[in-house]
Amino acid sequence: MKVFTLEVAVMEFGSDAMIKQFNGKKESSKKKKGSIDGKYTKQLISEMECYFESVTAEGKGADRIFTCEGEYEEKQAKKDGRKNNGAKTPYEYEINSLVLDYILKNKPKPMSLNQLIVVTGLVDRRFTVSYYNNVVKTNCHDELKEKYNDTFIDDDIVMLDHFVKTELNTLKDNIKSVLRKLADKKIIMHKVEWYGCVIGSENHRPLTDNEFIAVGDLKRDVATKYVISLKDTWKQNDKKVQEYWKEYNKRLQKELGFKYLYEAHGAVVQVADKDIERYFDKLIEKDELVFCYGLSEINIAMMINDFKGLYGEHAVKRAIDRQEHKNNSDHDLIKQHKVLGEYVPMWEKLLTFYDLANVKDNEIIQLQTSNSYTEAIDNGRRILQIEEGQEANKSA
Repeated sequence: MKVFTLEVAVMEFGSDAMIKQFNGKKESSKKKKGSIDGKYTKQLISEMECYFESVTAEGKGADRIFTCEGEYEEKQAKKDGRKNNGAKTPYEYEINSLVLDYILKNKPKPMSLNQLIVVTGLVDRRFTVSYYNNVVKTNCHDELKEKYNDTFIDDDIVMLDHFVKTELNTLKDNIKSVLRKLADKKIIMHKVEWYGCVIGSENHRPLTDNEFIAVGDLKRDVATKYVISLKDTWKQNDKKVQEYWKEYNKRLQKELGFKYLYEAHGAVVQVADKDIERYFDKLIEKDELVFCYGLSEINIAMMINDFKGLYGEHAVKRAIDRQEHKNNSDHDLIKQHKVLGEYVPMWEKLLTFYDLANVKDNEIIQLQTSNSYTEAIDNGRRILQIEEGQEANKSA
């Protein structure tokens, strides 16, 4: 989720005429607050919807706030009522089908997005654990140095960390998008709850209403103290952001008794068994949602293989774009890799290392046993909800 003030939204998504009107009203305002009229507000929301699945405007005049959810990886065409309007994720068919198949067969309890990514067979658990467990991350880094000693050196654990955060956040956004689409089409009921890991017991439970409010107050208090916006808390190289997370985590444990928090997603199919085939076929016929259902083990293995091929290709394209467009918030080492043209080759090796690239067709049978859907489910069930210590931090 991203939140924009009116000024930030206008400057980032507005046309030249819109920005001119905003600045003009800002100059003439006693409070030096700019605004735009109703016509431009509709245009602004329409433009923002090219980048987000959901855009909600709240407030009035200059104090309006825009809450955006479901960020697209690529800009979509403006909505005009046509089917298949705008760009689609290349692996949408595969990820939709795998998530729906898992929900149909398992009726899962609420779990984190990391768990959902693992149990649906999209990634190995080692990948998600590398995000929040320094021991696992270090072991992976050692393997990379041994396997690609001409590419990875000691300092490149920074690159590994950057890779895992980038691709894991992409996958989590993908899963959120799938759940939202399935809920929009009335296939599933979807709910999101905040869970916390209780210090000492390692038990996980939903937050009470009072705890939920207290967490929001805590975040606001710490953000105010360090004079940062919550939308900037992902900037890990910023010293103020580092101080923010240090104090937030310390007070979360001391004042509320939680080791960490995370979003738990619950989903259950609400279409009656006798109507599933007719209902699903109708959606497919109308081209309102691309997926298939009733998958066998071999279907799942092949679909996971196809997903990884398409995902890997798309991830490399995104890496090429990042290499060409430098980011001031990047670590100095990552900036260096981009300048030297080493960024994309390293990304390709990391995709292969974490099994996020395609496997050869003749390895499909091996895939059935070594990385099959069934094994993925078993791995997921063995996860004792030892969740990522900063998952809530990254999605806040």
